Amino acid sequence: MSAPRRRSRRLASAATAAPSTDTPPPARLLDLPRELLERALSRCDPADIARVAAGIRLWAQERGFELPAQPEGEGCAVRWLYCSALLRESNAPARVSAGERHSVFIDGEGRLSSCGSAAREGEEEEDDDDEEFPGLLGHGEGVTQLNTPTRLPSMLGDERAVSVATRAYHSLALTADGSVWSWGGGLFGQLGHGDEQDQLLPKKIETFAGRRVVAVSAGWMHSLAITADGAVWSWGWGGYGKLGQRDRHAQLLPMKVEAFTGRRVVTVSAGARHSLATTADGAAWSWGAGGNGRLGHGDRQRQLLPKKVEAFAGRRVVAVAAGGIHSLAITADGA
Repeated sequence: MSAPRRRSRRLASAATAAPSTDTPPPARLLDLPRELLERALSRCDPADIARVAAGIRLWAQERGFELPAQPEGEGCAVRWLYCSALLRESNAPARVSAGERHSVFIDGEGRLSSCGSAAREGEEEEDDDDEEFPGLLGHGEGVTQLNTPTRLPSMLGDERAVSVATRAYHSLALTADGSVWSWGGGLFGQLGHGDEQDQLLPKKIETFAGRRVVAVSAGWMHSLAITADGAVWSWGWGGYGKLGQRDRHAQLLPMKVEAFTGRRVVTVSAGARHSLATTADGAAWSWGAGGNGRLGHGDRQRQLLPKKVEAFAGRRVVAVAAGGIHSLAITADGA
């Protein structure tokens, strides 16, 4: 039978088939083109838009998102568009964080998977003596190589992971209830459990009991977190002052960065030897090693305490990223 005739029979069969009883999914407002969405929202009552925006803010905070302060002169419709962007992001099928030797994934159900290698390069992974990064993959004793993403043992109870951060030696996971879990190498206390023990499986950081953490960042032998009240916490190796704690000592437990008292921090990024943050007023802050000018203060001086980056005066910084010996930032105008 020719292809056109087969196609005709399929069409005829479809035409005579009983109508589907499935109800098509309703169209989503978020699926409209931006221009049409802006026009639709401009016709809505401002009070209704404000209520929706407030609801989304609460939704975002419960899931670890942080919405920046609304710039002066920005209308509710534009504000709502920003919130809708977070909704689109939250509906992504998975999230991923890539470390130097491994990657950790979150699927749509909030479950964790990992892949990579925790063994020394060029040596047999079956030999326990060759393991250099114990617990890096979070799968327990003896698991040092995974070539494809593999589900971690269920150590988080019924909680869904909403964010994950990885680095060379350890990983952090944030769950929907605001808890933080860590695993991997514990040297210098970067896991936050009060000791320097390695953790082969995810373990909850008890310091945050009774607090809601909304963001985490894993650096080189140190970690940062933001709680719902806008406070910054740091722990791990304090070399170069990258913990922001006035000294260079290691912290085995999360400790609040008092330099931010009275300010609300919205983002943090832990680099190799320095750290960055942004506050609700759009300012960028940096501390730690100053070599190569990575702190942005016009010199190469080390900073033991967070210091505002004055180069952004008059601009609103919305995101920062700390690398090995450099830093990046995005301002509200997209630059």
